[in-house]
Amino acid sequence: MSKVILAEKAGFCTGVARAMKLLLKEGEIKGSGSTLGPLVHNEEVMEYLRNHSINEVCEPENAEGKFLAIRTHGVTPELLDRLNNLDNIDLIDLTCMRVKHVQRIAVDLKDKGFNIYIFGNKKHPEVIGILGWAGDKAVVFSDPDEIDNMVIKEPAALIAQTTADGIAYKRASELLKEKVPGAVIFQTLCPETKLRREAAAELAERVDALVVIGSKTSANTQALYNSCRQMKPTCRINSIRELDRSFLEQFKVVGVTAGASTPPWTIKEAVESMENEKMETQEEQQEEAKIEEIEEIESSEPQQEEETQVEETSVEEQFKYDADVRIAQVGEQVIGKVARVTDDEVYVDIGAKSEAILPTGEVHLPEDKTLADLFTPEDDIEVTVFDINEQDGKVLVSHKRLAREKRMKELEEALEQDQVMQATVKQVVGAGMVIDLGNGIEGFMPGSLVDTRYIPDFNEFKGNDINFKIIELDRDKGKLILSRKKIIEEETEKAKEETLNAIEVGSTIKGTVKRLTDFGAFVDIGGIDGLVHISELSWERVNHPSEVIKVGDEIEVKVLEVIPEKERISLSIRKTQPDPWTKAVEELESGEVLTGKVTRLVSFGAFVEIKPGVEGLAHISQLADFHVNHPSEVLAEGEEVEVKVIEIKAKSKRISLSVKEAGGVSVSQSVNVAGSAGSSENGNVTLGDVFGDLFDKEEYQADNDQSAEDDQSEVTAEEGQE
Repeated sequence: MSKVILAEKAGFCTGVARAMKLLLKEGEIKGSGSTLGPLVHNEEVMEYLRNHSINEVCEPENAEGKFLAIRTHGVTPELLDRLNNLDNIDLIDLTCMRVKHVQRIAVDLKDKGFNIYIFGNKKHPEVIGILGWAGDKAVVFSDPDEIDNMVIKEPAALIAQTTADGIAYKRASELLKEKVPGAVIFQTLCPETKLRREAAAELAERVDALVVIGSKTSANTQALYNSCRQMKPTCRINSIRELDRSFLEQFKVVGVTAGASTPPWTIKEAVESMENEKMETQEEQQEEAKIEEIEEIESSEPQQEEETQVEETSVEEQFKYDADVRIAQVGEQVIGKVARVTDDEVYVDIGAKSEAILPTGEVHLPEDKTLADLFTPEDDIEVTVFDINEQDGKVLVSHKRLAREKRMKELEEALEQDQVMQATVKQVVGAGMVIDLGNGIEGFMPGSLVDTRYIPDFNEFKGNDINFKIIELDRDKGKLILSRKKIIEEETEKAKEETLNAIEVGSTIKGTVKRLTDFGAFVDIGGIDGLVHISELSWERVNHPSEVIKVGDEIEVKVLEVIPEKERISLSIRKTQPDPWTKAVEELESGEVLTGKVTRLVSFGAFVEIKPGVEGLAHISQLADFHVNHPSEVLAEGEEVEVKVIEIKAKSKRISLSVKEAGGVSVSQSVNVAGSAGSSENGNVTLGDVFGDLFDKEEYQADNDQSAEDDQSEVTAEEGQE
């Protein structure tokens, strides 16, 4: 088996380590947050962050939690301005300092009039960000040979993506200089990427092959992999689960390195797994050698002695011997009866000449347990014969070997049948928990598979029994990966399905407010979230859901719509409450004068709230005893005003109001409201503005009244659609 050596420089660079530290600290303080895109290009890192309640979002408006982090790759200036204008969420800039340095160079070159050429992947978020700072004229290319076909304009400057391939960038610089001798070249490559390549080169001289750990989406890992495979046979993996064991078997010494976005726990797990496989292989070889040695002994002198003994025994004695005394064989599985128990051994009657001995070392003893706690005289137990001393007839048996094999078969069946199992958490380690599966078998539950929610400390599980499912089992390596999260997800999915099947449109149910957004509130109604649109929160106008509810509130909602195939449920809070219109129709009377608040001004009139959740329309012709060009000339939103109820149409939920019949608006009030925004160009109110309605024909008044009804009907319809 191969010897494993880890490179001196491998894994997180300074920028990524700093970003992770700050992000986790912020998460610990504020509870939860988001990153705009993946913090780094590594699936293991993003899974780790999700387990710490830090989720990735594609758009700033979708950010969840108390903060939003800019990832290490940076963003464009336009996006940065957009992020700085977000309300109710803290912005954390985790842009790598070296990336910021390249951005500053790009801005400086743009201001000085340079034509900027960027070497890198134009789809990479870092390059997209740099391009934003460099301006529209900047050109991105990823292959040095592209320079031959490029029209290079002077003055020219060359910068690079920090994680670009160093050898390729050097060649691009030389080709550009040949074409444009006056071109300015900036060394913007991350020096830590170079250090990792140098460490990998030094390692390559000491090993037969290399393993590069890192995501295939990571540019720095790709560059490191390209460099390594030019030196020695190389394979690239995202985690130890992707490693082809046959690759290791070809080489005596294997080196391990990792890209700058690869987390330390992934590297540690890979190295330890490769080393443990070596130890297990050696133990298996030793065991096989021991069995071969025993088989050789059995096939030689002892058999001859036994044959001689049989020949010297009488027929009668031979019959009695064969009938009453059995001859044990190494590797045989037998059922025996416990004869006696001491501190160090259990004596088992297996029907041989003498009692078989079960040593303490061949029993899986839990902590603080003795042999007497597990075995009682007259108990039947199943054991495996692993050694026979022919001279004194001593037979050694093992309980744990057979028990381990039986337990392993149970675990394999559990995996095949997708069974829920239960076992005790033996140990908590940095990457997860070690589970005691019994009979000397241990399983590992990574932190990402413990729960669907963030758990800050797994020590709360230590010593406790937990349920889990086996998701991976490799008998040869003794590797078992367990998941508690899978059970939780399945239970949640089942609860969702039951809720979707049981819920009925029109029913009123209870729920818990889980999340607020600008457009409404998500409510948990039993394992699945439904949406209460902002228009369904209250009969009154609501600007933001936080005005009427908060996260954690227990509320009643009415089911408006259920779409099972999309897991979409529309809910309403206001429809669980009395309709203010119904009550208003009962209480209001035509001709009644009320005080209301102006809620909206439109070209054809003013909407006035006369009761909570109940608005009426005062047509522009009903605002004053003089001609009004626009309602803003006499009224302002939020202003209290007296109105007279002209007409109530209960069926269509329309109320017509009049300001002028309730007292009207004076000319001086009109001047004060309109101010310099009056109808005349010089800001003065003319006689035409004040008395213009005197010149309107009477038939126009009837048309205006009908227009008011039509306008209010149209607005009411629009509100219903909202």
